[in-house]
Amino acid sequence: MAARSYSRIVEILEDLLSFERFSVGGVLKGGRLLVPAFRERRINLYAFDYKGSRGLVRLNKGRVTWYLGAPYGSSRVVFARDVAKGREQSILLKVDVDKPGVEEPLAPSLKPMRLLGGADDGETVAFGASTEREVAVYAVRGDEAWKVADVPGLPIITDVKGRRAVGVYMSNEKPGIMQLLLVDLEEGSINIKEARDGSVTNAVIHGDKIVYAAEKREGAEIRALDLDTLEDVELSLPHRDLEEFKPSAFHFIDSTPEGKLVVVARRKGRSAVFIDGRRVNTPRGTVLSAYLIEGKLVFDHNSLTTPTRVLETDLETGEYKVVLSGKTPEWLGEALRESVYVEVESFDGSRVPTFVLKSGVSETPGPTVVLVHGGPFAEDADAWDLFAASLAAIGFHVVMPNYRGSTGYGEEWRLRIIGDPCGGELEDIVAAARWARESGLASRVYIMGYSYGGYMTMCALTRKPGLFKAGVAGASVVDWEEMYELSDAVFRNFIELLFGGRRELWRERSPINYVDNLKDPLCIIHPQNDTRTPLKPVLKFMEKALEKGKTFEAHIAPDMGHIVTTMEEASKILLPALLFLAKAEASET
Repeated sequence: MAARSYSRIVEILEDLLSFERFSVGGVLKGGRLLVPAFRERRINLYAFDYKGSRGLVRLNKGRVTWYLGAPYGSSRVVFARDVAKGREQSILLKVDVDKPGVEEPLAPSLKPMRLLGGADDGETVAFGASTEREVAVYAVRGDEAWKVADVPGLPIITDVKGRRAVGVYMSNEKPGIMQLLLVDLEEGSINIKEARDGSVTNAVIHGDKIVYAAEKREGAEIRALDLDTLEDVELSLPHRDLEEFKPSAFHFIDSTPEGKLVVVARRKGRSAVFIDGRRVNTPRGTVLSAYLIEGKLVFDHNSLTTPTRVLETDLETGEYKVVLSGKTPEWLGEALRESVYVEVESFDGSRVPTFVLKSGVSETPGPTVVLVHGGPFAEDADAWDLFAASLAAIGFHVVMPNYRGSTGYGEEWRLRIIGDPCGGELEDIVAAARWARESGLASRVYIMGYSYGGYMTMCALTRKPGLFKAGVAGASVVDWEEMYELSDAVFRNFIELLFGGRRELWRERSPINYVDNLKDPLCIIHPQNDTRTPLKPVLKFMEKALEKGKTFEAHIAPDMGHIVTTMEEASKILLPALLFLAKAEASET
């Protein structure tokens, strides 16, 4: 790898953070698109008149930390703002698309809470939220806001129509199993329905049916219930392309005003879009959301080598074109040379789905980073990843394993992590490092991760010393016992769920109890106001490491929480990480 100076790394990161990235969040009044975008140095929401003359019009005035997708023809956009410097205590705001910049509280009586996911039908908003002591479903209609019902566990609302809301629910009674959440907002009743085999990952109200995505032991399918009786009913789609695609996951379902069903399915980390079961032509990579407008499909698209942009496919010809895209640096195409999908054999013979991003500015074999995703219920796919792009741009090949616990590869694979954190999934990461060396990709192997990926980095360096040349742990967990005491209701539920009720493992699987084993260079990066992975235990880890004479460096990101929404926050995490790894590699050559 050619040596990268401090100034060049700063330039590369500045370039990557500066160019615009555009998504699609709905179809607004007048056929305009709701476009969430990383633009003007942060995440903002725009109305985009892509067939007219008004272009992009920013809707929000202040910061956006989360937003609800807009229903077709909506005249408003609802979004959340953290009012506690990253501590994820958020209020809900609304803005009229014809009055950009005029923000109003959705319901002034609502106090700041941790929001878990919600939906808006244009008149009614339903959402899950947690306080310090309880988790519940709430609703807002007009100026009235009310708590519908307490829901112990994790309620995530995905759609609402009038008095009915649907979503996904996870409880500690069935660790890792995701059930269908059915809510009557006016009666205050909650109904939990378990899929006949597998888990529910998404749901919408589609006419007189509830259509939901069912994650089976291996693979996934779309199913339906009668909206009134909640009995299984046949979902007959006019076309068979979706069935023949044999998806492993679904991450988007939309019911259009015309009664069509639009879904985005995924297989081996890449997306395909279907309308009533018929596949629509889209580029290879990832589609996050897709909407029908006047015989065209408008969708966002990205890949490991292509930043997020908005495209349109003509349903008659199948031809697609770019509608909205940022200007990328000239060097980007060369630096992000190639992405490939591989399956890595783990310790027990399991095949670990893994994506590899090869750097075009490094030789092969060359320095390689095993980049570990967070969650753990998440997925590394053929999708734009700022961390991976940054590493490849400064000369590291990047290996991204979808360790057991990851989503997108069936329920059986996802559930393997329950009751075994820092166990089998750590061995999957070890297998990815071994593959990087044996395949000829890596000359030296490093590790980096954020959130649960930071925890995995800490586990690797304290439980597998000497395996990696160095590691970067961002927003990591180091002590499950203390984290539980510092968490609010929803994250206490999450910890119970992850460990499958096995509290006796909390101490054994906490890196703070293995500081003696640390011998590889470690860079700790942690947000000051993080409430998901609190800073306090990490400071104690650092104190123990200092007492035992361990060498490490630490960066505390001031006035920042777990979620990254601005260019400044991204630089607080990425700049010290890139500089640390570049310095570690330079010391080896």
